[in-house]
Amino acid sequence: MKKQSSKNPQIRFLRFASVLVIACVGLLAFAKFEYGRGTPYPDIGSDNPEGLAKLEKLIKLDYPPGNVAVADNGHVYFNYHPIARAGRFSPDTMFEWADGKITPFPSEEMQKEFQGSFGMTIDHQNRIWLIEPASFDFQHTRLWAFDLATRKRVDYFEFPGKDAQFAQDLRVTADGKHIVMADTGIMRFTAPKLIVYSIADHRYRTALGAHPCTSPEDWLMHTPFGGYRMGFGLVNVSVGLDGLEISPDQQWVYLAGMTNSHLCRVPLAAVLDPNATPSDVAGKIEVLGRKPLSDGITVDRSGDIIVTDVEHGGLMAFDLNTKKARTLVRSRDVIWADGVAVGSDNALYFTDSGLSAYMGQLAGPPDKASLLAHQPYFLYRMKR
Repeated sequence: MKKQSSKNPQIRFLRFASVLVIACVGLLAFAKFEYGRGTPYPDIGSDNPEGLAKLEKLIKLDYPPGNVAVADNGHVYFNYHPIARAGRFSPDTMFEWADGKITPFPSEEMQKEFQGSFGMTIDHQNRIWLIEPASFDFQHTRLWAFDLATRKRVDYFEFPGKDAQFAQDLRVTADGKHIVMADTGIMRFTAPKLIVYSIADHRYRTALGAHPCTSPEDWLMHTPFGGYRMGFGLVNVSVGLDGLEISPDQQWVYLAGMTNSHLCRVPLAAVLDPNATPSDVAGKIEVLGRKPLSDGITVDRSGDIIVTDVEHGGLMAFDLNTKKARTLVRSRDVIWADGVAVGSDNALYFTDSGLSAYMGQLAGPPDKASLLAHQPYFLYRMKR
């Protein structure tokens, strides 16, 4: 007599389902342990009532601003943050502010050509450079340059394939010949890079790869909405080399990873040397001291290195003599101090992108309701 086997398929299914559930739980536990670990970063700053009294909400906006650059004539250039994808709701995403008036830059017609500019900088040749990383599902990373006097495009380059995919910040050497770019990588999944681009022949190379100064550390960023995690709590927002600046004397490149606790520098000559390998450049990096978890970076007229403090809504200044950072300003009104620039009068301009208020758990673009819920947004100025 044959044994009854009518329930065997059901039993096999249940066993398979059990194994699948156990595997999924294991994968989630591994992801949480590997990418969701982190400890709160100690506050290295303090309140500064004097600085807060000098802070003004300079420009009021409907959508979150991203980066900012200030020309010698006082004109302020800024964009809407590409993570917000404001171009779905606004015809313009790149702007010039002058004499209290906002106009699309370089023109209304040019707005439809932009796919989402991230970093921006003004060089000594009176050109503004914009970088549009391919990391936001665009086909190629694109580099633009416009003459500020004529508002005409003077340079354009598309990186092939996925090269420079996460390039988010950039600076131009004083002679106008090279651009140094910070490629953050994606969280802790791919390594950050420092990329050098030759303006004359459109050639580029990786000058520096993963290094303790450029890679994210195991910190859990604090925001007004709690710990900054994605993937429904499984993955901490951990970002490597996000900001860079060239010293006014053209001797150094300052390196500032977002979730990295140290400000570092490397000789600009080493970065530009076409014969230097990434290992050669890495061997010349110098750790300067502790900084806040930061986004934007610039250098003021006194030589202090200014970084945004993303956890406390403000700015800190790093003194190269004392190797210490001090708080210039912090405000509870500021959700995410993002881009920062210094004006010819030494005033500091910075944006509040409000990033942690609307960034989706899977990094998708926020819906309009999420953006409207946190209106208005501001670009700030702190006179000194």
